[in-house]
Amino acid sequence: MTAAVTAKDGKTLRKSVASLGKLIEAALNKRDRGEAVSSCDMAAHSLGFVAASVVEALAHSGEARKLLVADARAAAADFVKDMQGCETLNRQKNGSHSGLEKALRAL
Repeated sequence: MTAAVTAKDGKTLRKSVASLGKLIEAALNKRDRGEAVSSCDMAAHSLGFVAASVVEALAHSGEARKLLVADARAAAADFVKDMQGCETLNRQKNGSHSGLEKALRAL
Protein backbone atom coordinates (compact mmCIF):
# COMPACT_ATOMS: atom_id res chain seq x y z
CA MET A 1 0.00 0.00 0.00
CA THR A 2 2.77 2.44 0.89
CA ALA A 3 4.55 1.82 -2.42
CA ALA A 4 1.29 2.34 -4.33
CA VAL A 5 0.63 5.64 -2.55
CA THR A 6 4.18 6.82 -3.20
CA ALA A 7 3.90 5.87 -6.87
CA LYS A 8 0.40 7.37 -7.10
CA ASP A 9 -0.72 4.01 -8.48
CA GLY A 10 -4.52 4.18 -8.43
CA LYS A 11 -4.93 0.74 -10.02
CA THR A 12 -3.03 -1.00 -7.22
CA LEU A 13 -4.83 1.06 -4.60
CA ARG A 14 -8.21 0.04 -6.02
CA LYS A 15 -7.10 -3.60 -5.82
CA SER A 16 -6.10 -3.04 -2.20
CA VAL A 17 -9.54 -1.64 -1.38
CA ALA A 18 -11.16 -4.63 -3.08
CA SER A 19 -9.00 -7.12 -1.16
CA LEU A 20 -9.78 -5.42 2.15
CA GLY A 21 -13.47 -5.28 1.33
CA LYS A 22 -14.22 -8.77 2.63
CA LEU A 23 -12.47 -8.08 5.93
CA ILE A 24 -14.27 -4.77 6.34
CA GLU A 25 -17.64 -6.31 5.47
CA ALA A 26 -17.09 -9.11 7.99
CA ALA A 27 -16.26 -6.56 10.71
CA LEU A 28 -19.34 -4.48 9.91
CA ASN A 29 -21.50 -7.61 10.02
CA LYS A 30 -20.04 -8.46 13.45
CA ARG A 31 -20.82 -4.98 14.67
CA ASP A 32 -24.36 -5.15 13.29
CA ARG A 33 -24.91 -8.41 15.21
CA GLY A 34 -23.78 -6.68 18.40
CA GLU A 35 -20.46 -8.52 18.55
CA ALA A 36 -17.21 -6.82 19.50
CA VAL A 37 -15.09 -5.51 16.65
CA SER A 38 -11.36 -5.82 17.30
CA SER A 39 -8.68 -3.27 16.66
CA CYS A 40 -7.40 -5.63 13.95
CA ASP A 41 -10.77 -5.35 12.20
CA MET A 42 -10.64 -1.59 12.55
CA ALA A 43 -7.11 -1.48 11.11
CA ALA A 44 -8.42 -3.08 7.91
CA HIS A 45 -11.20 -0.50 7.80
CA SER A 46 -8.78 2.40 8.32
CA LEU A 47 -6.40 1.10 5.68
CA GLY A 48 -9.24 0.67 3.20
CA PHE A 49 -10.35 4.23 3.87
CA VAL A 50 -6.80 5.50 3.24
CA ALA A 51 -6.68 3.71 -0.11
CA ALA A 52 -10.15 4.86 -1.19
CA SER A 53 -9.37 8.47 -0.24
CA VAL A 54 -6.09 8.43 -2.15
CA VAL A 55 -7.75 6.98 -5.25
CA GLU A 56 -10.27 9.83 -5.16
CA ALA A 57 -7.53 12.41 -4.45
CA LEU A 58 -5.63 11.26 -7.53
CA ALA A 59 -8.72 11.94 -9.64
CA HIS A 60 -9.18 15.50 -8.33
CA SER A 61 -7.17 18.67 -8.01
CA GLY A 62 -7.25 21.84 -5.97
CA GLU A 63 -9.31 22.08 -2.79
CA ALA A 64 -11.04 18.74 -3.35
CA ARG A 65 -7.69 16.98 -3.53
CA LYS A 66 -6.49 18.71 -0.35
CA LEU A 67 -9.60 17.60 1.53
CA LEU A 68 -9.28 14.00 0.32
CA VAL A 69 -5.60 13.89 1.27
CA ALA A 70 -6.52 15.25 4.71
CA ASP A 71 -9.07 12.44 5.04
CA ALA A 72 -6.41 9.92 4.02
CA ARG A 73 -3.98 11.32 6.59
CA ALA A 74 -6.58 11.09 9.35
CA ALA A 75 -7.34 7.49 8.35
CA ALA A 76 -3.59 6.70 8.28
CA ALA A 77 -3.30 8.00 11.85
CA ASP A 78 -6.27 5.80 12.81
CA PHE A 79 -4.57 2.86 11.09
CA VAL A 80 -1.40 3.33 13.14
CA LYS A 81 -3.46 3.49 16.36
CA ASP A 82 -5.54 0.46 15.34
CA MET A 83 -2.43 -1.56 14.46
CA GLN A 84 -0.89 -0.76 17.83
CA GLY A 85 -4.03 -2.15 19.46
CA CYS A 86 -4.01 -5.16 17.16
CA GLU A 87 -0.38 -5.89 17.98
CA THR A 88 -1.15 -5.65 21.69
CA LEU A 89 -4.12 -7.97 21.22
CA ASN A 90 -1.99 -10.52 19.38
CA ARG A 91 1.06 -9.98 21.60
CA GLN A 92 3.37 -9.37 18.66
CA LYS A 93 4.95 -6.37 16.97
CA ASN A 94 4.67 -6.27 13.19
CA GLY A 95 7.00 -3.31 12.68
CA SER A 96 6.56 0.37 12.08
CA HIS A 97 3.42 1.59 10.34
CA SER A 98 4.51 5.19 9.84
CA GLY A 99 5.49 4.65 6.20
CA LEU A 100 1.95 5.22 5.05
CA GLU A 101 1.79 8.67 6.64
CA LYS A 102 5.16 9.52 5.07
CA ALA A 103 3.93 8.42 1.64
CA LEU A 104 0.88 10.64 1.96
CA ARG A 105 3.09 13.71 2.35
CA ALA A 106 4.11 13.32 -1.31
CA LEU A 107 0.54 13.84 -2.44
